[in-house]
Amino acid sequence: MTSDFTDRVSTVWRRSGELPPELPQPSADLLVFADGTLWLSGPETVARTGTLTQPLTGVRLKPGVCADVLGIAADEVPLSGMRLPGSGLDDGLRALSGTARAGDSAVRQVLRAIHADPGAPMSDHVVGLSPRQLRRRFQVAVGLSPKAYARVVRLHRAMDLARAGTPDWAEIALRSGFYDQPHMLAEFRRAVGMSCVRFFQATTAAA
Repeated sequence: MTSDFTDRVSTVWRRSGELPPELPQPSADLLVFADGTLWLSGPETVARTGTLTQPLTGVRLKPGVCADVLGIAADEVPLSGMRLPGSGLDDGLRALSGTARAGDSAVRQVLRAIHADPGAPMSDHVVGLSPRQLRRRFQVAVGLSPKAYARVVRLHRAMDLARAGTPDWAEIALRSGFYDQPHMLAEFRRAVGMSCVRFFQATTAAA
């Protein structure tokens, strides 16, 4: 990935066969199928499972890129995906290289606040906007509500902490913004179909 895309793309991934255990990703993906077909897929709150019948390349977009670069409100992109014009990765990247409109500064501020403290009440992130106004603008830019986005960020924070050393799950729950360990266990089961302990073991063994 060239430096031209560092403010628009977080990563490029490739998958084939059975999907490995993964956390949901709260961002849109530009998908490139084996035949070159381009699709845009919405953000996840529950991890995908299953088997791919053909290799798939994904370009993970940063928040705001759908609306600001592609001109598509992120909350209008279905999880199942929508077809885009063009064919192949080069056409996909060409679409991402277009001129971006000015981003939403309030949304950027809320994104920073959520990543700094994903457990803080949403009211702490509201700056000069009503909760309803903020939610609408956030959904257009990100594709999820601030609350749903924070739920996924907490899962990633917990796994980052677990992988940094010997996991103390009660401490990790609090440091990740969950109410307590049972809350964290329930959120992992909802999002990935297993407890955080089993998910950690499964992904560590597969690494």
